[in-house]
Amino acid sequence: MATTGTSPDSAVEHFGELIRPGKYGHHLTRDMYAMMNKKSSTRIPEYLLTDELRALLSKHYEDAEMTIHTDEFCSRHREMALENFDLNMAFFAQLPHESFDDALGEMLRKNKRLRPITDLKTLDEEWGVYVLVLDEYRQAYIGQASWDMRKRIKAHWSGTKQFDRLLWGGVEESVMSIDSFRALDTTRIFASRTINYDALETRLVNTFPPDFLLNRIGGGEVTGLRGLFLSTEMKRRQLIADEAADNL
Repeated sequence: MATTGTSPDSAVEHFGELIRPGKYGHHLTRDMYAMMNKKSSTRIPEYLLTDELRALLSKHYEDAEMTIHTDEFCSRHREMALENFDLNMAFFAQLPHESFDDALGEMLRKNKRLRPITDLKTLDEEWGVYVLVLDEYRQAYIGQASWDMRKRIKAHWSGTKQFDRLLWGGVEESVMSIDSFRALDTTRIFASRTINYDALETRLVNTFPPDFLLNRIGGGEVTGLRGLFLSTEMKRRQLIADEAADNL
């Protein structure tokens, strides 16, 4: 891997790709987290919208179609997202580097087909499973691609998690999304080229220690009825503030 030109305002070469800082920069920062966006990222299917559910949700929207959130909702949601951000940062800080490296090493020893990647171009149009390692945070993300691992990884780096999806669960339990981190937060990449990507991803996600994992749900493709009931698979963390930890 070569990373050059680390000025926050300049493009850098990272895993063989030219990465431009864009709106959110090269690294995750609190200042650029939870940027308000009133547009809803989801549409609830009409057949699920009972009168009771519509009455409950409508107060959070400006329009009857429930596509634009109110200013009050956005302000409160941002406060909660930033509180969750701080809790996650405190959680990461107390994780031992050595324990994370041991867990990652154990996963690699048990899965010999996961090989280190130094140039994303080698994953161009390749099917398989990839592991993004964020050493500063002692976290990893395990993903799959059925069409192009290079493009999938770059999508994590170039976008950001939708504002109204920053929280998945309560403030004190929501796992931060890999899409909230930036390109240079990824410090190592491992990948396996395989057509059995679904089974491999599921096995890796289900066996890697959850404290070190950014995945919000279990592995495997999200298709059919599973997409409607993902909340039942929600991965939760027990996040506590620094002050609470000092009293333990």
